[in-house]
Amino acid sequence: CALLPLCSRSSMALTESGAAKKLWRAIGDAIPPEEISKELQSFWGKITATLDWCEENYVVSSVIAEFWNTLSNFVIIGLAWYGYEKCRQYHLESRFKLCYLALMVVGVGSTLFHCTLYRSAQLMDELPMIWCVSVFLHTISPESFRERHPLALRWLCLGYSLVVSVAYVYNKNALFHEVCYGVGVGMLILLCVSAIRRYRESRSELLYVLRTGLTWYGLAFLVWNIDNFFCKYLRLFRSRVGWPLAHLTQLHAFWHVGVGVGTYFFIVFAGMVRQLELGEPRPKVRWRQLVPGFSIPYVFRQSV
Repeated sequence: CALLPLCSRSSMALTESGAAKKLWRAIGDAIPPEEISKELQSFWGKITATLDWCEENYVVSSVIAEFWNTLSNFVIIGLAWYGYEKCRQYHLESRFKLCYLALMVVGVGSTLFHCTLYRSAQLMDELPMIWCVSVFLHTISPESFRERHPLALRWLCLGYSLVVSVAYVYNKNALFHEVCYGVGVGMLILLCVSAIRRYRESRSELLYVLRTGLTWYGLAFLVWNIDNFFCKYLRLFRSRVGWPLAHLTQLHAFWHVGVGVGTYFFIVFAGMVRQLELGEPRPKVRWRQLVPGFSIPYVFRQSV
């Protein structure tokens, strides 16, 4: 996933049989010829994406360009599927099913992107992120505003997604995409804070879920930046320590995990707010332990 400021790119040309192969990278250093050769002999062939990440390509498998960055997306997909199934089980409103489906689409697109490093797959990762934010903005907007301006809200969200998507496809400027996504996330946070202020009697429950989600998201953003700006040192460390410690420094993979968990908590938060809008005295939430020491919440309806 490409969010917020990234490090400088460089390109290098490899002449093979008289043809120059230009390959873009997200890191500033030149790419060793042996890595380029490995790429061209891989299952997917030449990289066409405008972004490449710090994980070395085709190290674990010749079929998966970035193995850990690809594998970590199954956390996003799994959480989205779990949330969607809980919506079906308790007959929650379609808007929440759509939120989980949007998150799942992002996870699938990111899987394809990191597996292939194709430009087309990159767009399947980055564009759904914008549409996902629009779905979330529509969902978390106050009920009073949705009732007074139903069409305006839908057109605002749709227009934002369309304009950003079309512009990014043509300008291919990652910073443009990241800023637009960041603005959307900032608006989401403001709407969440506003919801907590509206329902002060449930402040503690709402704040705990929102704070947990933001903590996961914030830590993910931190390691994402470390992975970008200190890639050279991370790669040097991996080359010296070897397996298995080297794999623990695949920080972009941890970014996927943090963003997946943080986004899941946000959708649960939105579901809690919706229950309060419908007149519930307290949001109805249960927790399920995934691993020792870590549980995730889900919204339920008492009558089901």
